Amino acid sequence: MAWVRLSDDFYDHPKFQRVGALGVALWASSLAWSNRNLTDGVVPRAVARRLLDFEDVADTVDAAGNGVTNATGNPAGNPIDHALIAVVLRTTTINALVKAGLWHEHPDGYLIHDYLDYQKSAEQIGAERDKNAARQRAFKARRKQPRRGPETPSDGPSDNAGNGVTNPASNAQGNDVTDADADSPVTDAPNPNPSTTSSYEEVGERPGSRIPDDTPGRDDVEQVCLALADAIEANGSRRPAITKTWRREARLLIDKDGRTPEQVLTAIAWCQADNFWRGNVLSMPKLREKYDQLRLAAQRQQTRPASSPSAGPGYDPASGTDLFDRAMARAKERDEAAAAALEGGTS
Repeated sequence: MAWVRLSDDFYDHPKFQRVGALGVALWASSLAWSNRNLTDGVVPRAVARRLLDFEDVADTVDAAGNGVTNATGNPAGNPIDHALIAVVLRTTTINALVKAGLWHEHPDGYLIHDYLDYQKSAEQIGAERDKNAARQRAFKARRKQPRRGPETPSDGPSDNAGNGVTNPASNAQGNDVTDADADSPVTDAPNPNPSTTSSYEEVGERPGSRIPDDTPGRDDVEQVCLALADAIEANGSRRPAITKTWRREARLLIDKDGRTPEQVLTAIAWCQADNFWRGNVLSMPKLREKYDQLRLAAQRQQTRPASSPSAGPGYDPASGTDLFDRAMARAKERDEAAAAALEGGTS
């Protein structure tokens, strides 16, 4: 079962107040339909017309006797009038969504406004499903492996050499199950639920985690990890620990996803200066997951007129400084301090 992201106060937005209850219902239905069918926010016209049962709405209105179908002079249950009312309601609701900017005209139908800013793309969902399927196949394959049971006990001299169950002296060689000294560690079964943390590194992904990692990394990986940690700290949050998971996700972002360190640093500076994204990107795994959405959001912002000539990616209007420059300065200070300490120890 898949889910869509929906703020619990979305209906307070003026756009939804303009489209009415039917507009809200049709918009929410289109959100769920697009997520289930992996269309990245595109809703075909035929689908948009049948997502809500407007005929049922017309029946309900008529039953309430509000005069829409002239209940006093119209024979009850007139299907022609109900069909006409349904068409009017459907057309009016769709036009209201487009006019309010919640839907946009699209060659294939309609496009839900800012869909990929808040929902996962078809590519992301497909990758997650493939990963989960591979994990479950591996888990089932391990469970199907035959287990070695104890050998059949036998009487006579051969018992000492061939049966560790009845011979404690040979137990260490023949049967680890009944000999605590020879028992090997039991490996935990893989976790079939991807949404539940089950490993040391996954716990380290949480912002503020203090699980250390002393493994040396590449210079470009260390640079982007330090820049993100510095920017998060500069925004007033507790400084996160740079864990193995941070370094792994940074390496994959550069090597597998094809992002240059300069592009990653720019994304860090932009998202940590944005009021919305600074609270949603608090770790390197989250930065990699949201990278494409950040890139698209930054591109849209560049097409809008700037509110201030000095306000660019990474600019903090509260302090009048550039978060990116400040983060880089701190990283440089730490490098210089480490080099000085190394020189002092070798002299």
